[in-house]
Amino acid sequence: MLTIKDYEKLNKYMTAFGSKALNLMIIVSRGGLGKTFLAEEALIEEAPVVFTGHVTPLGMYKELLQRNKEEQDFIVIFDDVDTLMLNKTNVALLKQLCDTREEKTIRYSTTSPILRDMDSEFETKCKVLMLMNDVKTDDKNLNALLTRAHFINFDPPDTEIITHMKTFGKDKDILKYIETYAPFSKTLNLRVYKRAVELKEAGLDWKEEIVNELNIDTRLFEIERLLRKYDTDIEREEAFKDSRATYYRFKKLFLAKNPNYIRTINKDKKVETSAV
Repeated sequence: MLTIKDYEKLNKYMTAFGSKALNLMIIVSRGGLGKTFLAEEALIEEAPVVFTGHVTPLGMYKELLQRNKEEQDFIVIFDDVDTLMLNKTNVALLKQLCDTREEKTIRYSTTSPILRDMDSEFETKCKVLMLMNDVKTDDKNLNALLTRAHFINFDPPDTEIITHMKTFGKDKDILKYIETYAPFSKTLNLRVYKRAVELKEAGLDWKEEIVNELNIDTRLFEIERLLRKYDTDIEREEAFKDSRATYYRFKKLFLAKNPNYIRTINKDKKVETSAV
């Protein structure tokens, strides 16, 4: 297994896969990091066949057979493999597709009249990309596929996710707010920004959404609010909902991750004063 921490390197692997240099690649990351979008963007010129977890085995076979008639070395993307693995027939098809040989035989047996005039097997050189949110190591079928693949664990740090978010995000206030709280979260993803934008445009409380989505202790949110509202610790202590000791503990925690925060808000206050 290869662990990748940045989007640029992941893109290089996507490009290599698009050149059909790799037979089977599996990418695992938590949801919301953009792996599906990156794959579709990088491979769009190859017009890949894309399957989600809701495809039936028969539907999958028919589409693969039809595409194989156009070109044998086409690209297949399986998104949400976790769901696909719940169907035994899907598993059988996946194992055939993920054969390590360059040319593989795909077979499908059914009594359905739909395949009466269709081939029950075909030879293909297709390349397979699997996108997953999790890996269940106790799944024997999945483990069999992992041993055949270029297996990538995509695990970017918060700073990398925010950097990538800034490549498409236009709202500086939302980006700045996310950047402030991201160090305290283990669930940061690209969807947080998009949902915050929708709420802001609808005139709703987008800041609360970010705090809840990132699963952050609300006392950190309160510390940030108090630092902006009051000039002294005495004022902040009195306004803080918890104990005095807790106030200083969370203030220290917040500023440890945002060392320039006090300087930034003081600068903002000067700008507001001069504007008046």
